Amino acid sequence: MPIPTAPPETGPRRLLRDIVFEKMLAAIVDGTLEPGERLNDEELVKWLGVSRTPVREAIAQLHTYGLVEIEANRYTRVSARDDVVYAEAAQFLAGLHTLAREWGTHNLDATTQKNLAKSLKTVTKQLKAHDLEGPGALLDIQGELARASGNALFVGTEEPLRIRVNFLRPRDADAYDWDALVAVADELAAAIND
Repeated sequence: MPIPTAPPETGPRRLLRDIVFEKMLAAIVDGTLEPGERLNDEELVKWLGVSRTPVREAIAQLHTYGLVEIEANRYTRVSARDDVVYAEAAQFLAGLHTLAREWGTHNLDATTQKNLAKSLKTVTKQLKAHDLEGPGALLDIQGELARASGNALFVGTEEPLRIRVNFLRPRDADAYDWDALVAVADELAAAIND
């Protein structure tokens, strides 16, 4: 009997630890795993349907992103939101995003440019409506510009910081200067369309 062949893979093979990391990251950012919540390896293994090793690797990576606190032999928990850390991280990220705009806009192909322009229109509508998803989406668009820079070190610095800022950002509409955010979106649109 001939051995059946698997259909060809459409993309690069993904490691289990990366899949677990993405699921845990999404759960932290969307609030499924709440700030301060203890992370129990056994519960995470059951929830994710994987062995303990990829869970521990994902927790270690989340710790380097500043989303998980680890105190040896005491606890592992989702980091608490901290306004001081948020302010410092957001300031640093704003500087990186200035570079991303400068470096990334020159490397955009026509398709990426079109997609970013479309995303910016959506984000601008969200920001004008004071939609709390808008600030995070604006950060992600700037992350796309960082990726477009082609500088792996820059991307490796920007992405964890952007994820951390997105996690720490305020969840109250009154905490934002919506007009300033719209101005940033407008500046990005102008830079992308030049």
